Parts: sequence; C-alpha cells; structure tokens
Amino acid sequence: MRPLMIVSDLDGTLLDSRGGISERTRAAVRAAHRAGHVFVLASARPVRDVRPIAEALGHRAIAVCSNGAVSYDYARDTVVDHHPMEQADAMGVITALRRRFPGVRLGCERWPDLLLEDGFALDPALSPEARRVRALEEEIDGRGLGKLIVQTEGSAHDYYRVAADALPPGLATVTVSTPAFCEITRRGVTKAMALDLLAGRLSIPVERVVAFGDMPNDLPMLRWAGRSVAMANAHPDVLAAADETTLSNDEDGVAHRLEALLAEASDCAPGSPAPLPPPSPRTTAHRTAQRDKEHPWT
Repeated sequence: MRPLMIVSDLDGTLLDSRGGISERTRAAVRAAHRAGHVFVLASARPVRDVRPIAEALGHRAIAVCSNGAVSYDYARDTVVDHHPMEQADAMGVITALRRRFPGVRLGCERWPDLLLEDGFALDPALSPEARRVRALEEEIDGRGLGKLIVQTEGSAHDYYRVAADALPPGLATVTVSTPAFCEITRRGVTKAMALDLLAGRLSIPVERVVAFGDMPNDLPMLRWAGRSVAMANAHPDVLAAADETTLSNDEDGVAHRLEALLAEASDCAPGSPAPLPPPSPRTTAHRTAQRDKEHPWT
C-alpha cells in the first residue's frame, strides 16, 4: 500500500478546546503510524510549544512550525528548514505597521527566542521564556525573524486583512489563527510551502496528502493538499474551501475521519493505494484556481 501523508493543524483541530489530546485521537494517530502512513503536525505554534504535543503523541518525525517558517525534526532534535524574513524586509513591514496602526504592539519568533514588546498582551503561561523589549525594530539584526506577531485593538480576525493591505505588495504573507494577534511571515512562507518541501523529500505526491485545519492560516495548506478536511468548528472561509467537513475538535473530528480512512485502506488489495473519495468538481476547480493565483511555495 502506498502511504498517505496525513497533516493536522493543532489548535482547534487535533486538540480539543482545553488544549488536550483525547485517547481516541492518540489511538488514531498510532494506528496511522502502524499502517505505514506519515503523520505530520503543522501549526502556527513555535517549535517549543509543539514539542510537548509531539511527545504526547509519540511523534518522532518532522513538524511544521510557525506557519512554515521552521520545520523541526524531533527525532534528531534539529532544524530541517528555516525561512526567516530578511532584516530589510522585516524593517519595512514594521515601518508600514507603525504607520497604519498607531500604538500597535509587536512580537516575533527569532529562532529560538520569543521577543515581545512591553505592551504586548499574552498569557504568561504561553510565554514563560519571552524576552520583553521596548521596540522590536531595535532588536532586528542580520538574523531577521521567523514570524512577526501583530496586536492592536479588536480581534485579529477583523484587522489581519487591514494589516495585509498596509504592507507594500509582495513583501510578506499575512494570516491569522487566533483573535489575539495576526501573524506575518516571509513572502511565500506558509504551511503549504513547508509541507511541499517535506512531501518532496518523502516522495509522496500531493494527491496522497490529506490535510485537516480550521483557521485562515490553514487555507494555503488545504488548497495544496490532495484532500482537504475542515473541522465543523472551522472559520467560514475554511469551511468554504475544504473538500469535506468532519466533526468538531471537541468531538474528535480528526480521529473520526482517520478511523474511516484507515478502515477503507484495510479493505484494499495488498500493494494498492489507500482510497481517497474524489473531491467535488466545484471544490477542485476553486482550489486549483487558488493554487494558480497564490503559488504559496514559491
């Protein structure tokens, strides 16, 4: 049987609303590994915040972190790919944001550190190792930054598009995965870009990729994958873009779909590929048009 590459976002997707992993989900992931499939975590979270989840799943493979800016091999404890925003581009982005949002609060992932401006509001439990700084532009150097996080008044779901419009065309990629802040990476850096590199290394064609997600930062990944699955609790844009919808994250939606997929695969003749139900013509046409428009991995 030719393996699938099964990719799952974390928050709002693989994890429940309390941030936990159910035993049913753990069992489904173990079953996928036993069946010879490749299971990949893909998250906006940085490497340090993905690690405990990877360990809880017994995940000893590569995870895509920081929306594709860093891919990390937990088995070898090493960076596989790193795509930082260059210093000049980072300064251009910060300047544009200061101009558009007076009083904006900024932070960044600069491997392996988290820097937060003094006014940036983030639960200390989520950032115990953060280094507080007066102004982020004073810290940017030749290392650039992996992911810029942007916080202003209101919900990031409302202002992330305004932030994108404020930047010079083609300078960076802007997305959102939480109401607390929006996220900016180097131009073209998305989960899809990082996963495309990984699938190439593993010689797994995109048609053999199944991806689960719930937020707009998952859209490039879902449009890229051969089969895309939205959670029932997903953002409306994700529900519209995906090939199908599973149960919510609190109902073990990833496990529910994986169990069915593995059951279908077990009925296949030896050596034949695990089946994937064909996407609807409407969804296929929409996703193809979006791929051609965005080219997220170039």
